[in-house]
Amino acid sequence: MNNPFSYGGIVKGKTFCNRVSEQKDLIRAADNNEKLFIHGERRVGKTSLLKTVIQKIEKKRGICFYIDVWKCLDEDDFSRVCASAFAEYAFKEKRSVGEKLRTLFAGIAPSFSIDETGQPSVTLLRAHSNQTGPLIDEILKAPERVRAMEPDRPILVVFDEFQQIREISGSKLEKIIRSRVQEQQSVSYFFCGSRTSLLKKMFLKKGSPLYRSSGHYPIESISLNHWRPFIKAEFTTAGRVITSETITALVEATGGHPFYTQMLCSALWDITNDTVSASDLKSAVNLLLERENSAYTTLWSALPELPRKMLRAVATENPLFKPTSGKTVRTHGFASPSSSKSALTYLIDRDHVAQNKDGGYFLVDRFLGMWCRRNLTL
Repeated sequence: MNNPFSYGGIVKGKTFCNRVSEQKDLIRAADNNEKLFIHGERRVGKTSLLKTVIQKIEKKRGICFYIDVWKCLDEDDFSRVCASAFAEYAFKEKRSVGEKLRTLFAGIAPSFSIDETGQPSVTLLRAHSNQTGPLIDEILKAPERVRAMEPDRPILVVFDEFQQIREISGSKLEKIIRSRVQEQQSVSYFFCGSRTSLLKKMFLKKGSPLYRSSGHYPIESISLNHWRPFIKAEFTTAGRVITSETITALVEATGGHPFYTQMLCSALWDITNDTVSASDLKSAVNLLLERENSAYTTLWSALPELPRKMLRAVATENPLFKPTSGKTVRTHGFASPSSSKSALTYLIDRDHVAQNKDGGYFLVDRFLGMWCRRNLTL
């Protein structure tokens, strides 16, 4: 039997664990034309969740546009990616394709072709030489035009890895997006990304063009109550025995984070054949830490001195609740509270460290935390 645990890509079907309440929330938000910015730790399964939600909405005859901003290097890339996503609607409908394209991109003379993957590829030109303003401003009118053609169908636009917008254009594109999105009261928008610290600056910091333009929807790790039946069922189906105690220890080690939980389950599956013991779990952890040792050593070596100290402090305390306290400063070798604060900010801005709902700071990469505790504790 093949290893049933999946990580590192889009997780779907039987390998997709839970997220039932999140799916209901997001489908309801799409039905109600809500605007949400969706964020969570790296690899927490946001894209897998969004793909599942899109699939269910489309089964109800909803119209969804998925736009991956991560691959965009500049504004022209973003314009092409958006235009291609909106053009898919016309090609999928297979009725009056040319007419629909002209309606979607009024004011633009688009040239479309089908690439080797079967997806529409687009070249954009202005229809009139006297037109001014960026092309993307015109392109982003397309969802509202789809709404006019399909008044009874829910319409959802998903921007994945949306924080890349800030990287490629500063606030320029954000201003255009806000203007267009505000006008489209009958279209739902999800802005999703994995750079949580940057997304919060985009949507929660005063002065940002997108400040408070969308609701706030965090994606958390999955609880033990949901992991336990999922993990047990996968091992039991293959005739293997895994105790509730072992599952509890496994999920506690990964914090319930989907990527790291599935990764550890996969390693455990590979080294066992019948009954899974506590020692097997330790062996699986050791195997993964050995695999990642080179990457973690490189990361550690590349950090400046103060962030290194803070990384070790966060890993050691697990979580760290008072990063600027006198005790933290003395115990972990900082010169002052301000130096510990600046080191923490450095790690947060690079998404190495995040804060939990209780206010404690932890390492986003659960195995990096284990590696630090094993190799760097004084």
